[in-house]
Amino acid sequence: MVLEKIVTIREAIRHPLWMSVIGALVSVISLFISFLVFPESIGLFTSVLVTFIMTPFMVNLLTYEAFMTELEIKKRMHQTFLKRHWDMLLIYTAFFSGMIAALSLVFIFLPDDTVQKLFEDQITEIKLIRGSFLFSSTFIKITINNIGVLLLSILFAFIFGSGAIFILSWNASVLAAAIGLTAKSFGGVGGVPVALITYLPHGVFEIAAYFLAGIAGGILSAVVAKRKTELFWVVVKDSLKIISVAVVLLIAGAIIETMLIGS
Repeated sequence: MVLEKIVTIREAIRHPLWMSVIGALVSVISLFISFLVFPESIGLFTSVLVTFIMTPFMVNLLTYEAFMTELEIKKRMHQTFLKRHWDMLLIYTAFFSGMIAALSLVFIFLPDDTVQKLFEDQITEIKLIRGSFLFSSTFIKITINNIGVLLLSILFAFIFGSGAIFILSWNASVLAAAIGLTAKSFGGVGGVPVALITYLPHGVFEIAAYFLAGIAGGILSAVVAKRKTELFWVVVKDSLKIISVAVVLLIAGAIIETMLIGS
């Protein structure tokens, strides 16, 4: 794969910011290809293509992460489970931050009619979410929705290894569209700070939770694939701790989002 030649796993760990560039390039290229080949559902197929392009790299990353986790446990290195997976969390954060930034700028700078076609799926999703929250108990609805996404991230990552990339890339594209919509309503690029203030306070918690869920499901998948490992249950316990932190982050994000909607 060309991607693996450009950025290796070791280079990504040493210089995670490179993954922001990769995230921006992959998302824009995927959006362009979807526009040409899948004009009926550009938004959805953009996420599919991002997943397809990133799968080899992410599978190697998850395999490496599982190996290093076992190695550190064998050596009885006294690190917290979050510190053990910090490098991978940085890589996920850098990649999807690059994706969100690139797609937000595309949304802001392109004409409205073009944006409507490119991000039709995401805009529809945003309208459904907003409408649903207006006619329900906001905190409960947000929490249930977010935990549903969390479980899907874990399940997809466990079954497909890098399957969580699809869920994460879709949510990243929806967040980019939401930022773009808000920024445009405040005059374009000048409205970006308002958009960030609107979505980042709760978005940071939610996205971090989904990252952790993807890591937990991914390392479980990698360990199960090896079939024989004396440290299997230790890794399972590590994954459950990560998922517990993810749930706490989601609840914190839901509280902040509820306060913002109610204000």
